[in-house]
Order: sequence, then structure tokens, then C-alpha cells
Amino acid sequence: MAKQKRPRGRAATADRHELYELSVQDPPSEVAFTTSTFRKLRGREAMSVREDFCGTAVFSLAWVMSDPQRTAIGVDLDRETLMWGLEKRIRPAGGDYESRLTLRNGNVLEPSAPLVDVAVGFNFSYWCFDTRDALRSYFEAARAGLAADGVLYLDAYGGTEVCMHDVNEREVQDDAGVINGGESFIYAWEQVDFNPLTSHMDCAIHFEFEDESRIDNAFTYSWRVWSLIELSELLQEAGFTNVRIWSEDEDEDGEGLGTYHEVDDLDNEGVWWVYISAENC
Repeated sequence: MAKQKRPRGRAATADRHELYELSVQDPPSEVAFTTSTFRKLRGREAMSVREDFCGTAVFSLAWVMSDPQRTAIGVDLDRETLMWGLEKRIRPAGGDYESRLTLRNGNVLEPSAPLVDVAVGFNFSYWCFDTRDALRSYFEAARAGLAADGVLYLDAYGGTEVCMHDVNEREVQDDAGVINGGESFIYAWEQVDFNPLTSHMDCAIHFEFEDESRIDNAFTYSWRVWSLIELSELLQEAGFTNVRIWSEDEDEDGEGLGTYHEVDDLDNEGVWWVYISAENC
């Protein structure tokens, strides 16, 4: 058996969770979206959230930081990742944030009190449920944990380029100085394999640094690619109403503006990405 190569150079000291945050996540904008759309849909402010599949819980942290009265619950099976978020992000933030943010090392299929205004399942994590029955069970559990007028938010992606092998690379500027005081690095999203019989896909995230060292398979994913019509049907079967699709507004050059509008039609060219909202009643 071939020996696994040890990381070298920048890859030997880089933290994959920090790299992921820099490359993929934007909690303040996610909080802004859920805040504004909930107000639009429900006519009041959302004060409590449950972040399913929360990982390091940085969305939950951004939520409680956005208003001194807000509370959050982060749920994830991976205790090590939860503790990373607690030690590296939540506690260093100071203030009373930790007292208003509860981390649960548990299963998203087992909701518990208190009920919340908003539940989120972002970064396609719910795609780990690869049958209709399994995904419907998650949606039912998510709904059971919501207040009477609560809203579940998800994201999804698709398009003509999704169901093929591809490696999409993007340079990320490390303005936070995580990598050697601010070097840029390459974020690579690889669509490894897709089975059209089952819509099952394997994906991976890799990172490459200026010294040419790499972290291969920093994160790997094995999930079903769900279509928007399947998701809408399953959400309604689980008891949700008014399932809506939200697409980001763009400027003349196709760059996102950070604002969103409800759509009933979508261009399937290339790769698209949307938010989904589903109302409890």
C-alpha cells in the first residue's frame, strides 16, 4: 500500500476550516437575506434561528452578533468541528454571544425545544439524504422545530455543467492574513463523479498555495443532486406552504449584487445557485 504523502509547506500549517470560511462562506450576507425575506413574508422580525448541519456555526455566530436580542442553536453530528467553532470563533468574539448561542452535538432528525422562527440548512448539506423518504423525514423534523409562522431556508444549485466531471478553480485573496500574513491561495471545487441513474454525485474541495503545496480532498461530499421541483414537492408533502425560489440580482456584467428576488423561471445554462424558503403555514 502506498504511503499517504504528508502535507508540506503552507499546506502543513493551514487550517482547512479557515480556508473553507474564506473560500465558501459569507455568514453576514446569509443573515441579511434571511432577515429581510422573513420580514417580508411574515411582517415581523425573526429573533431565533436553528442552523442545521452547522459545522463551525459561523452563521449562528453572525446571527447573534446582528442583534442583541437574537438567539441561535447550531446542530451538527461532528463534535470536533463544533468545538473548533466554539474555541476559534465563538469564544474569541467575546461579548454575550456564547450565552445566546447553543451548540448541539446531535442529529437534525431529532428536533427539540425551543421552537425557532427560522431554520437553515445551507451549503447543500441536506443533500446527504438521498431518498425521497429520508429527505421528507428531514423536512418534517425541520418543520416540527419551527414556530407556527416559522420559515425554513435552504440553498440549491444545478445547471448544464453540474452533472459532469469538472474542476473549477478560483483564486482567494487572504485579506484576513490566515495564510502567511495574507497570501492568496487557490480554491478548487471538483465534481468527481455523477451517476445519472441515481443522481448521486461525489465532490471534493482542494486548496493550493503559492509555494505549490496542496491540501487535496480537504472536504469531500457524497450526495444526491436534487432538482428544484423535487425539493418543492417534498417540502409540501412535509407540510410546508408557499415554497419560493430566490435568485440573486446581477449587474450588467453578471456580478451578484447581494440582493434577491423571487423567481418562477430560471435559466439552466452553466451553473445556477438559489435560495429556497418554505413557510410553516
